[in-house]
This record gives sequence, structure tokens and C-alpha cells, in this order.
Amino acid sequence: MTVYAIRIDYYGFQQLDLQLTDLFPFVPDDVDFDDVVQFSQRNASLQAWWQTPDTRFAPIEDKPRGEIPDLSLWLYATLVLSPKAHRLLGELLQPYGEFLPVTVAGETFQIFNCLRFGEEDKAACAFDQADGMELGLNHLEFQASVEQEVIFKSRLQNAASLFCTDRLKAVVESCELSGVVFDTNLIEVFEE
Repeated sequence: MTVYAIRIDYYGFQQLDLQLTDLFPFVPDDVDFDDVVQFSQRNASLQAWWQTPDTRFAPIEDKPRGEIPDLSLWLYATLVLSPKAHRLLGELLQPYGEFLPVTVAGETFQIFNCLRFGEEDKAACAFDQADGMELGLNHLEFQASVEQEVIFKSRLQNAASLFCTDRLKAVVESCELSGVVFDTNLIEVFEE
């Protein structure tokens, strides 16, 4: 079984230009503010109060001619799907979260808010440590049970990324959907 981290393909694609703060005016008073700000980590649904925002894709600074992707990542563990990608992947993803519509240049894109956690193999996971304190996760592995999943996030990784199995990767590749890459290194390395 192979698990992949879903990563943005920064080399040629634009990113959704929607900030979490753009949604604040739509949040009802009875919704816990932390459930909005930390929706991914708290596994909070946004669907009950979501109103379709009008937004755009914006080029990344050093890639001004980037294309609009079929798939992209938004905040935390969310996937942005073009109308084509939603048509091809919507049924497969539906059991694992919720779709939140956004309008981009008159077309309806969908933000997929993943509401499923995969079970980590805690004995195989490792954290950086200093002076006896855990600083951060540096190695992540999942239990074999995630083989039954299509897409999921990790509690140990603080729901900061999306992960998938071969099932989703195969469909994305066979449909030739652009915008993301599948990385077997589950912890993103930030190089200076």
C-alpha cells in the first residue's frame, strides 16, 4: 500500500485567491469562531452557513502566466476542484467530506473540505525533539486501514495536508487532471 501527500504543482498553475477572512461576514453568531479559523484541525463542517463567494485564481509571484488548474489546494486539508474535476471526482470524494461552491469567472468550482482522518501508525511516526520537548513531526506513517480510504488527513500532522491512496491518484492521472502532484514523502520539507 502506498500513501501519498497531495501537493500543489507550483510550476505553472495559479492558486485560488480566497482568504479565510473573506468568509467572516457570513459566519453566524452562534458558530464557534475557532471552528472557522481551525476548521480543518477541528474537523468542522462549514456547509450549514457557507455562502458561495465570488473569487478568482491568481498567479504565483514568479509564475505570472500560470494556468487555472483542474485541482489545487486551498487552506489546510482542502482540495479545489474545477467543474471538470468535480464532475469526474465528485462521486468518489463525496463520502469523505463536503463540497463548498465558489464562483470563479462565472463558473462554479468546488472546495472539498475533507472530514476524514486516517489512522496513523504511531509506533512508526517520529518527532523532532529538543531538550525533551516535541518540536514537530518529522516522519509519518499510516496504519494499513487507510488502504480502504480515498482521501484523508492526519491528526498528528495537525490536519495541515491531504493524503490519498492509489485509488485517487489513479483516477486523477487517468483523467489527466492538472494542478497537483502526489508525493510519497508525507512530511513536506521546506528548504531555505
